[in-house]
Amino acid sequence: MSVEAIGIASGAVLLVLLMLGVPVAFSMALVGAGSLLLTGGTDPALGLLSTVPYATVASFSLVVIPMFVLMGELVASAGFAQQAYLAARLWFGRLPGGLAMSAIGASAFFAAVSGSSVAATATMGRLSIAEMRRHGYEGGFAAGTVVVAGTLAALIPPSAMAVFYALVTDQSVSRMLFAGVGPGLVSAALFMITAWAVARRNPAMTSAVGKTVPWPARIASLRAIGPFGVLIVVVLGGIYSGLVTVIEASALGALCALLLLAVHRQLSWRVLNEALSSSVRLSCMVYLVIIGGLLYSRFLAFAGIPFAMVDALQGLGASPLLVVIVMLLIMTVLGMFMDPVGMVMLTLPFFFPIVKALGVDPIWFGVLVILQAELAVITPPVGVHLFVARQIAPDVSLNAIIRGALPYMFCQFLIMALVIVFPQIALWLPGRLVS
Repeated sequence: MSVEAIGIASGAVLLVLLMLGVPVAFSMALVGAGSLLLTGGTDPALGLLSTVPYATVASFSLVVIPMFVLMGELVASAGFAQQAYLAARLWFGRLPGGLAMSAIGASAFFAAVSGSSVAATATMGRLSIAEMRRHGYEGGFAAGTVVVAGTLAALIPPSAMAVFYALVTDQSVSRMLFAGVGPGLVSAALFMITAWAVARRNPAMTSAVGKTVPWPARIASLRAIGPFGVLIVVVLGGIYSGLVTVIEASALGALCALLLLAVHRQLSWRVLNEALSSSVRLSCMVYLVIIGGLLYSRFLAFAGIPFAMVDALQGLGASPLLVVIVMLLIMTVLGMFMDPVGMVMLTLPFFFPIVKALGVDPIWFGVLVILQAELAVITPPVGVHLFVARQIAPDVSLNAIIRGALPYMFCQFLIMALVIVFPQIALWLPGRLVS
């Protein structure tokens, strides 16, 4: 069997393993090493297995993932998110869909200090779903709002998904992080408009809460977002000004989060242990996926599959934009059945060489990939955020949560279209970074 035939067969075997429920990291590692063993022999396969895992996790640049995750976990345990939600209620509570808008606004602030969208969904879900339902919100709409609001953490820095993409594709981590700011803010604004529009169209699904709050009380409530402001200035301000590198900023952010907990008397051994344990689990999962993906991509490069795909597409004369749209459609289908990290790692070895060959801006493409990953976590049947919300509100059916999230899903496609038509939404801020 030729190398190309083995390469094609490996893709089929990989899909079978994924359908059987084998974790993405182990599926890609097994297929990559096994295929290289068949095509190149024992020495290349063993050499790959002996060097790639260690070389991957020993990379100093990977420090940013556990540090940013730890910062978010510490903030989540401190009650700062609850204070941000209460402050947002004072600003939006009287509007149609005001509590849903408050959850989205608080999620945007929490996203600015948390790199994990799952953690953001769980934190804001525990704070806001019961509160919305207590004030007459329909359960599916309340849960669906939180499901989508949590995805903002995948865009607004410090985003673990942005760091993941940058490391795998060898792009600037700082540029990739800041590329998510514009789309993230646009997403938050459109989500809030969507919540307001749904409430206006279906008043029975929501209700206005509380009395009109005087402006002095609203302004005073902004003190609640002070800890978020400190972390945003330290992390994003430090990176943007060029005073610190991304790695240094991630460590400073985790340290500042620890100090904020101590100042607010929220620090304890239990909180520290839970934050560290959660950070280690998530970081190890990401590391394993990166290792498995690199093993598989090394075999694909050896087999020449990406280069053959580039030649075929260039022969067809398809426009770069059309190729990117086809890639996003493929990711849409895969995202229905895979977790976002696995979906991205599975497709990048095929897609990224094509993107580079066609001259597509890799940072712009990365933002589209992250937007697609956002959609994957809220798309049935394997939308991770759907099940997180289901655990928080077990009496709300999965179908009801999906219906509640559906208007926001259409909003996601609109945001993706806006970034495609107006690339500067993503590229303006990274273009102004201090070198």
